[in-house]
Amino acid sequence: MSLSTILLICAVVAGLGGGLAARFRSWGTGLGDLLLGLLTGTLVIVFSTVVLTITHGLNLFGVIHILYLTAVIGLPIAFAIIAGPHLLNAEFVTPFIARAMVPTAIVLVGVGIWGTHIEPGRLRIDEHGLAAPGASTAFVVGVIADLQTPSIGQHENDALDDVLAAEPDLVVLPGDLFQFGDPRDFDAVAPEFVGWLRRLDAGTGEVIIVNGDVDDLEQLAALAETAGVTFLDNSITTIEVAGQAVSVIGLTTPLSGDRSVIDPIIVEQIDATVRDRDVVIMVSHRPDVVLSFDPDWPIDLLIAGHTHGGQVSVPGFGPPILFSEVPREVGAGGLHLVNGHPIYVSTGVGLERGQAPQLRFGVRPSVGLLTLVPE
Repeated sequence: MSLSTILLICAVVAGLGGGLAARFRSWGTGLGDLLLGLLTGTLVIVFSTVVLTITHGLNLFGVIHILYLTAVIGLPIAFAIIAGPHLLNAEFVTPFIARAMVPTAIVLVGVGIWGTHIEPGRLRIDEHGLAAPGASTAFVVGVIADLQTPSIGQHENDALDDVLAAEPDLVVLPGDLFQFGDPRDFDAVAPEFVGWLRRLDAGTGEVIIVNGDVDDLEQLAALAETAGVTFLDNSITTIEVAGQAVSVIGLTTPLSGDRSVIDPIIVEQIDATVRDRDVVIMVSHRPDVVLSFDPDWPIDLLIAGHTHGGQVSVPGFGPPILFSEVPREVGAGGLHLVNGHPIYVSTGVGLERGQAPQLRFGVRPSVGLLTLVPE
């Protein structure tokens, strides 16, 4: 049985336990019954979390997952059990509480359906324009970030089609291309990724990839070589784009330590090679590297992914969680300035896999189309 199924069962049991505990222990006013139900459901979730942490190595994403399922499945079940008798003209809770529980349950179920089954598939095209001081002619850069998928399906092909339809001069992939439960799965699906990359390469002038948090460096390098696209591992390449020289700096995401620190080796290369270049683009999986930029670096644009826009955005507040040190509005996605440096952060095409809930709410997946024009 998969961990996702176990988490679902825990959320359902919490809802049933909380609802039944409240319903069949009447203390007259109903308030005490509601508190007993809340305590019962909470104990089920706490106990399940502790046990699964021991038996299945539940991590932070797993805890978020079980809380999410409890909110959109467990609570509506409890509310139905608690409010149902009143709606059938039996005495238990006050009419006000019963009437409040019904629309709340409907909203929670709606959030679950939308966030899990609808929003993650609502792919959009995110278009921006910016001036590049060294550009002599305009050119288009396509961005496909964070597919983060165990296989290539319709959603991934739709993202590719959307980018190719714009006929970009350059396409960059800022990491997290694939994510497997077992690294041994790579060999079985590698041909799918190679075919996808070849099709992308055939429809554009140049394709450049860097690694992300979930990519295996050697596997990604092998994919790129087989597909005939450029893989940058803390290195710089200069290509011709729309008749002008464009230097692309590809950063490798470290597996540990301060993710905002740029490897000293690539810093030396930047200082030595890009000072007199016409257009300079940096590609990094994590946007945090912008916080380490030398103010004098002539970098026209940093392109990053990683945050997925938070995957959840609260109206009026933004994403509660970003796993990044950049300002909240930057990590939420789009084109911004940080310390005077242009940075584009993609909301990504896919989702965090593994133990995380398959959820997007208020943050649609996207591909980027960035038009750089002469200043």
